[in-house]
Amino acid sequence: MNKILNICALMIFSAVFSQIPILEIENQKKHPVILQEAKIDTKILGNLATTTATYTFYNLSSRILEGKLTFPLPEGVSVSGYALDINGKLRNAVPVPKERAKEVFESVERRNVDPGIIEKVEGNNFRTRIYPIPQNGSRTVQITYHQELKNLASDYQYFLSFVNATTIPKFSLNVSIHENTSVPKILENPDGNFTFQKQGNQWIAEIHKDNFTPHESFKITIPKTNQSANVLFQKASDNKSYFATSIAMNFPVKEKPKSQKIAIIWDNSFSGSKRNRDKELDFLNAYFADNKDVLVSFVLLNNTLEKTEEFTITSGNWSQLKSKILNVKYDGGTDFGALKEIPNVEEYLLFSDGISNFGDLSIKFKKSLNSISSTPTSDFNTLKLLSSQSGGNFINLNELNTDSALKTYKKLPVKFLGFKENPVIQDIFPTVGSAVNEPVNIFGISSSNLGKLTAVFSVGNDHYEVPVDFNVGSQVENWQIAQFWAQRKINELELNSTQNRNEIKNISEQFGVVSKNTSLIVLEDINDYVRYKIDPPQELQAEYQKIVSQNKGRILEQRRNLLSKAFDKTKELKTWWKTEFKPSEEKKYPKISNQSARDTTDNRRLEEVVVVGALGIKRNEVSSSNKMVGSEAKPKGKITLVDVESKEEYMKDFQNLQSAEVIYQKYLENRSKYEKQVSYYFDISKLLFKKGDKALSLKVLSTLAELDLENEELYKTIYYLLKQRGHYDKELWITQKILEWRPFDSQSHRDYALALVDNKRPQEALNVYKSLLYQEFTDEISMRDNGIEEILIMEINNILRQNKNVDGSKIDDRLKADLPVDIRVVINWNKDNTDIDLWVTDPRGEDCSYGHKSTQIGGRLSNDFTQGFGPEQFLLKKAVKGKYKIKTNFFGERQNMLSGPTTVMAEVYLYYSDGRQERKIAVFQSQKENKRESDSKILIGEFEF
Repeated sequence: MNKILNICALMIFSAVFSQIPILEIENQKKHPVILQEAKIDTKILGNLATTTATYTFYNLSSRILEGKLTFPLPEGVSVSGYALDINGKLRNAVPVPKERAKEVFESVERRNVDPGIIEKVEGNNFRTRIYPIPQNGSRTVQITYHQELKNLASDYQYFLSFVNATTIPKFSLNVSIHENTSVPKILENPDGNFTFQKQGNQWIAEIHKDNFTPHESFKITIPKTNQSANVLFQKASDNKSYFATSIAMNFPVKEKPKSQKIAIIWDNSFSGSKRNRDKELDFLNAYFADNKDVLVSFVLLNNTLEKTEEFTITSGNWSQLKSKILNVKYDGGTDFGALKEIPNVEEYLLFSDGISNFGDLSIKFKKSLNSISSTPTSDFNTLKLLSSQSGGNFINLNELNTDSALKTYKKLPVKFLGFKENPVIQDIFPTVGSAVNEPVNIFGISSSNLGKLTAVFSVGNDHYEVPVDFNVGSQVENWQIAQFWAQRKINELELNSTQNRNEIKNISEQFGVVSKNTSLIVLEDINDYVRYKIDPPQELQAEYQKIVSQNKGRILEQRRNLLSKAFDKTKELKTWWKTEFKPSEEKKYPKISNQSARDTTDNRRLEEVVVVGALGIKRNEVSSSNKMVGSEAKPKGKITLVDVESKEEYMKDFQNLQSAEVIYQKYLENRSKYEKQVSYYFDISKLLFKKGDKALSLKVLSTLAELDLENEELYKTIYYLLKQRGHYDKELWITQKILEWRPFDSQSHRDYALALVDNKRPQEALNVYKSLLYQEFTDEISMRDNGIEEILIMEINNILRQNKNVDGSKIDDRLKADLPVDIRVVINWNKDNTDIDLWVTDPRGEDCSYGHKSTQIGGRLSNDFTQGFGPEQFLLKKAVKGKYKIKTNFFGERQNMLSGPTTVMAEVYLYYSDGRQERKIAVFQSQKENKRESDSKILIGEFEF
């Protein structure tokens, strides 16, 4: 693979999607990539706008790179178009189910071909992955999105943020405003000379600059027309049309009654530090100026809900509460599953980004909850759901000033009640009964003869009517009203995304709108569209159909399951287990020449760790458990694991600190210097656990979930440590999320099944294993994971052996085998495209490793995984007396700036599947960047018999 590293491009946003991407690259000096050209085109009609941003990135280095851009979009806005340059020409993407797009992308990428995808990740955030960015070459990506402009008193406002923009070699901006007689007003001007000129029925402004640094962002206001409702039509099929109508609502504002006792839920997870605290404090200042006497219950939310504190606000003086907020420490992940009702509260204010990365929302508040967002990376839908379910208001401080935000909080919501005449309109959005803001844009599908209708709204118990004349609507050809409609429908459906999963997927695929369930993909080779059964863009349709007809139904994509290989592997394992191994006289065995066998025990301590068996056997119970059937015929075994100590420079600051609380305070004090360094959280969490503070250790560990969105490598690191420390409920949740993101990885299914076993749900685990054996994988992924069936067979039969009440009737008899062993070791790692080797040295000095997979005493090593996430397994049926050393070797590690060094989990078993099963787990990270010529093995544990 020529893939060297991932580029994380962090988009900086202010209120609306920032138009200038800022690239953060590991080792910027060594691998510089610049934004060579930015071209932005925006067209506006009424309060609807479509923006297309085209970026060209140039790789100044001599290495091929993979690119990743992650960016938020405003509330209610999604990506509706994506293109990538293929052979010098932009090729449009096509919609594909999200997990399928990722599977195809990674399969094609392994062949060094040019794919690109854009997907929606947590919140309203979007990510595009591009491969490759050639050495001393460029790649171009184009992103299109539709948005409804925000309403001011007499104007609509459009804003492009150029915050933090650096000099761009080539820059162009074109803005056209259609069907408006009044000149737009420019409030912020990128170069000071940007002006609108009238051309026919349009206002047009444009600039083209070389080596341009934007002077400021671009903000304009567009005067409203005098009409109470405008209607636009786009033709659909069957004599139907998509329509959009913008309706002004000049209704009296009605305020809700004031509350005497409120609760403020303050999200102080690590990501909370990224919220706009000044805007939040300004809002609270306005709130307490208006609600001068109120009792406040204040509670912090991170990976737990912390103890409530009470504050009495008198005459608007909230200085003590403000001081508390100003001194809040931000740390930990976010678990909305920890939310609960607070007694005697009349109303809630929730300050959060709405992204729950350590648990699922499980509560529907009975009292009114007002959710407040101040960061553009928020999960707007979750925050709106919390508010709408409870009768509260959603307040978006990204788009509202303090006065407007307070008015939004105070007012009774305006609800849309449909059309008085009740015409035949399909899929109208917003849905009837929904709370709406002014102006309201109503989208739907209808016949072309609706005539004059009356839209009905309510404020409290009062009803209001607004006439809408569909007879004077305009047919538009170059405006994607259908995509606006689809975007609105998806937004409504995503309020309950799990329940509406299939419908979201269908709408997204039909209209090419990116959602939680659907991504857009670009492939280079027409044969890949055919092979993976992906309908290509229009320009490739003719060639695609020709190839399909020539193949005459022949399946090009060879998808394989694990079943037939599993049958063969079961036979092989049975034969191995029945073999009687008779080693020759004891002797020393030669080492493989290109591996260094230096003793690593000088900087690593052998340490007893918590022991957890599948039967719940703990360390102090081992002596009695060894008296179980068959134990008298075998030597007693003992596992000792190694504490692989961190060599990071920051650990010197902690070496003389004794208490967990002091260590935690030092961790917070130093964190700004290591904010994006994964090993920092890993090492401090480990240190706090050793000091006995499980709660603080878990909080620091959960912070890893806040460093990136939907990053399976970070989540696997969290999963390993949760398993090691016995946090089985969270282990299950984390592995379920990874499986949701990566159902095409066999290891994702296996991890989830093992978590089910830890949670004493063996029947469900067995069902997962069974479905995994029947699931089909692409050729590339099948090759990558070749040999995993040996590990699965051992684990399936272990469930059957350890749990007599499990129904194994649906497991094929050809997969069943009684295979108890004295020693079993399995290593797993958290990174794709990584080669880590397992080595076990027996008391006779013989190594079992990738180059020598079977030993004279019967040691057996599974297939060598040189890509993917592992696993690799060592088995020994009958241990001979003496000491066994377990080592790993980082043979081909892929570094990633976001997920840090590779994390390895070793599952170490004594007496696996024979009724005395004992398990210990080691979790550690590589300590340096390894190169093939300087590989060294890390001692991670020992067996002693």
